[in-house]
Amino acid sequence: MSSVATWTLPPSLGPTLFWVAVGVSAIAQLFILRAVFRTLPSAPASSAVPAPRRWAEVFWAVIPVFGLVAAFWGAWRALP
Repeated sequence: MSSVATWTLPPSLGPTLFWVAVGVSAIAQLFILRAVFRTLPSAPASSAVPAPRRWAEVFWAVIPVFGLVAAFWGAWRALP
């Protein structure tokens, strides 16, 4: 019975998968940032609804960028 731990990837497949993951993540993050900048209303529809804080929305959309950079940096260093 073979286990997953004994499987090995061809040498060129690791970096290729890494860069595909970086590209897909970067595109997804750009769409997230685009959605944040395009959909924030300037005023709430009702006075009972608090107005969104634009800086907070942008902050929480940018935080994952740093996590992705850290994760991809560590993964890149771990590649053989």
